[in-house]
Amino acid sequence: MEITNTHLYKGRGALEPPINMKDYLYSIIKQKGPITRGELKELTNIPRTTLYDTIVKLIISNKLEKYSISSKKRGRPKVYYKAIS
Repeated sequence: MEITNTHLYKGRGALEPPINMKDYLYSIIKQKGPITRGELKELTNIPRTTLYDTIVKLIISNKLEKYSISSKKRGRPKVYYKAIS
């Protein structure tokens, strides 16, 4: 599956043209490597909460791994997601 902006988010977890949201996000994360939720939002224009819900489902099904990297500065560390081979 190629990553393009041909899929338009229609709300309530639906994409136009119709595609499985979990498969779509998994393929993007697999191709782009470790990626943050904010970067995914920029690529797909899907709201961050919808992304988070779908990412949690992928983590539970052992398709994604979540890890964080501290910047040694104040604030929260960046959280990255990567595909498990």
